[in-house]
Amino acid sequence: MPARALLILTLAYVLNFVDRQLVAILGQPIKAELHLSDTGLGLLGGFAFAIFYSLLGIPIARLAERRNRVAIIAVATGLWSVMTALCGFAGSFATLLIARIGVGIGEAGSAAPSQALIADLVPRERRATALALFSLGVPVGMMISAIGGGWIAATLGWRAAFIALGLPGIVVAALLPLIVGDAPRREPAPPPPRFGTVLSMLWRDRSFLHMAAGATLASFAGYGLTTFAVPLMMRQGVDLRTAATGFGLIVGLALTLGMAGGGWLSDRFSKYDPGAPGRISSLGATFAAILFLVALRQRDPIAVAGLSFAPFVFAHLYFGPTYAVTVNAVPPAARATAIAILLLAINAIGLGLGPLLVGMASDHFAHHHGATKGLKIALRLDMIVYLWAGLHFLAAARRLRAQPQSTAR
Repeated sequence: MPARALLILTLAYVLNFVDRQLVAILGQPIKAELHLSDTGLGLLGGFAFAIFYSLLGIPIARLAERRNRVAIIAVATGLWSVMTALCGFAGSFATLLIARIGVGIGEAGSAAPSQALIADLVPRERRATALALFSLGVPVGMMISAIGGGWIAATLGWRAAFIALGLPGIVVAALLPLIVGDAPRREPAPPPPRFGTVLSMLWRDRSFLHMAAGATLASFAGYGLTTFAVPLMMRQGVDLRTAATGFGLIVGLALTLGMAGGGWLSDRFSKYDPGAPGRISSLGATFAAILFLVALRQRDPIAVAGLSFAPFVFAHLYFGPTYAVTVNAVPPAARATAIAILLLAINAIGLGLGPLLVGMASDHFAHHHGATKGLKIALRLDMIVYLWAGLHFLAAARRLRAQPQSTAR
């Protein structure tokens, strides 16, 4: 994989998560100014973004199987960046909701074409590592969003943070086709399989189904937590700048270690154990559930934050292994579509419902226990979902060991 292409694709993915995460980082001041409930925050942070992101992901991926993937990524990057900046001009919940929907529409054209392009250029034995490195856009983006967004909002207000962090994506969108050029493909390029054919391939692959189910459940728990982490610290008396900076540093470093480590461990141990992708992901999800529950039992917000570092590492070991199992399950011409199908489940259920249901549970428990304790109870229930994810990852490991190993590259 040419380093230049991987670098610019990862940079675009960094901005993807900078813009996606801003509502979670700035949730408390947005809630105060626009008079929102936690359910409203969950709707903005999850469902409003995820429903369009998920539904449009598959048709855009199908287009990417036939057209210039770099051009599609560039247009998508420009669109979500403009819509992020427009969030700063929202005067009501409705206008902010519309802008967030626009962000979701733009970001639908990024991940699947990028990952399919990377998979085409990387040999099978290094694919999980390359995809895990690309996935580092998630923690780096979250770190920039938290630290940069928190500092800008504390100084100039939350609206300025959306504008300042949305505009750089327009520059990256213009540079993408100049730096990467046309997306390389094998010649002659085979026609992409029909969508139903790709869906059938994945449906018959039980190892993929269990990995996808585990990743969806893990994302449900993870998005529910990260959407409300900064608001929780602020409700416990921590100021926005400190809460956002602490969240950014802890989550950024932990997710970097977890994603890179999961890809590296999967590639290393898959040479000896075909079930390694599932086994590593299962151990990560199980340890994450246990350690997060311990952290959320603490009353001191500093203790909660400090004890959350290790489980954040474990919780994200599944990224590289899941994407590798997905692209290995289909021929090269179907990879963007396969990734889009995976992302449809992860984002529609994980991102769409995770923050929304945590917000609804928080509002319910707040009536009896207050806003802070009600949110903590909701998050504890959310963490149990990691155990469910671990069972699916373990089932995937058994399926991977049982199936014959393909030599496709």
